[in-house]
Amino acid sequence: MQIPIAIIKQFFPEFSETMLDQLGYFCELVYAKNEVLNLISRKDIGRIVEAHLLPSLAICKQDCFEPGMDILDIGTGGGFPGIPLAIAMPQIRFTLIDSVGKKIRAVEEFIKKIKLEHVTCIHSRVEHLDQRYQYITGRAVAPLPEFYNWAKQKLKPNGKIFYLTGGDIYGAKNRVVVDLFELYGRRFCETKKLIIFSPSQH
Repeated sequence: MQIPIAIIKQFFPEFSETMLDQLGYFCELVYAKNEVLNLISRKDIGRIVEAHLLPSLAICKQDCFEPGMDILDIGTGGGFPGIPLAIAMPQIRFTLIDSVGKKIRAVEEFIKKIKLEHVTCIHSRVEHLDQRYQYITGRAVAPLPEFYNWAKQKLKPNGKIFYLTGGDIYGAKNRVVVDLFELYGRRFCETKKLIIFSPSQH
């Protein structure tokens, strides 16, 4: 599969060649694994950068992520948005959780091959976690109110929740909505939104 790295470089000129190579390699790994395990929609597999990678990386543009912070990616599935963010922010600690064993094993395989030593995988439901995190991310895991209720229970004081969705954002109160079509100016993102919550500020 030919990965259009030039698109990533266009929107993230600050990324090093190593990061770009890792992002391209990750896409190749997902593409190959998707042949035997349904990690992402088959109709999107040929547009993995546009439909999955760029929406995930949009979170990088929204905040000042400081070294040593910890981020929890709930329902990581095929590793989105957790792995792209971990590649883009090697100074941050990431925990990727999913309740589906075969998916989290695939993600563990990706992490080892890309050599992301600052990333941990957990096969569990988020309700069973004891730890709290500075930031929490998710992507099309569940209806927005349900995801918000899960995430806010695992958030540190003054933490933030970042949720990527192409669906209904009804009921998303006290939040910032980032339109990815406006962010990237590309038709492939015209229905996608990034919802940002700061629960302790309300």
